[in-house]
Amino acid sequence: MAGITRVVKRAWSILSGQTAGTSVEDPFRVFYEELNKITVDLETIRAYLANPQASVANVEFVASAGCDLAENGNAQDLQTGTAVVCQYAGRYFTAVADAAADVSAILGTGNTIASDKFGVIWTFGNKTASVGFAVASAAETNGTDIAALAQPMPDAPNEGDVPIACLMIEADTSEWEWGHASNGRLQTDSDTETFYNFLNAPYVTSVMASFALDTGLATFTYGEAVGVLGTGTALTITGKANVAFPTGEQTAIANGKTGAFILYALADDDEIPVQIGAAYATLNAAQAAVDDLNPNPLLVELGRIYIQNASGSDWTPGTSLLDATGITATFEIMPIKPQLLGATDLTASLMTTNESQD
Repeated sequence: MAGITRVVKRAWSILSGQTAGTSVEDPFRVFYEELNKITVDLETIRAYLANPQASVANVEFVASAGCDLAENGNAQDLQTGTAVVCQYAGRYFTAVADAAADVSAILGTGNTIASDKFGVIWTFGNKTASVGFAVASAAETNGTDIAALAQPMPDAPNEGDVPIACLMIEADTSEWEWGHASNGRLQTDSDTETFYNFLNAPYVTSVMASFALDTGLATFTYGEAVGVLGTGTALTITGKANVAFPTGEQTAIANGKTGAFILYALADDDEIPVQIGAAYATLNAAQAAVDDLNPNPLLVELGRIYIQNASGSDWTPGTSLLDATGITATFEIMPIKPQLLGATDLTASLMTTNESQD
């Protein structure tokens, strides 16, 4: 209402000749500009009311470098070098930098990566603490980097935690343990280490051109799309034919049950369908379960696949045909969702103390 009042007062001053140096087009220009601003505000409110959970994973940073997750002086520990502005449940707070995050103390012990496998540690920011860490239950044993990064998002360590970064490690010829001073040091005890600093929630800017099964095969095909990774990097997805479900760590879908998969993209020709569940009672139950997942804060979600099995026997990912008798495969393309934050919407000057956000 205040915005509308401002528009009317401004237009009236122009029309009544109280503002010098204006033309007859000014009132219309002012109206259009202000109405456009109101429209944007209303769309933001509409998007939040339609999907308030989306704001939980939406992250915005003061600095373009994000939180600057890096190796600490103690090579088994981590640190963040930049305070970041986060959004949680529609409210903003500043997550301060942590110069010495003791991984084993925060995460606990026993979180390992098998030899020559990949694992991911997720980093969270909180307005009442420095940082928190978590690993997905299956992230320690995946054989590829995209599979490790695409694991379902683990539960946040504390209420109000927002994902701000992650670190992916490929273990060397021996087992790796997060935060362990003997076999958990960065660089010296791993073949690779990759830091991802999140700048916003990932989203699709141009939906997939196509998404469907391959006739008489156990594979599917998807078309080109455009998206933005959680790091803020624009991503062009070229699309691919005859995409296979990954072998291993897949559960067969029993007769009378429904399975669910999410198709994620990280880079051109680098995608993975991640199995979310294999024993849902109905298609609606499977869709609801996927909707309730914590969204992956890094990868672009391109679409979802649901397999309803009424064939009389198990349906095995990567082996059974997608159009076999009694099998119903549903392919859903992820739509473009209104984004609550832009890349440069927040600055440090907009933020007050953490206490004032309570």
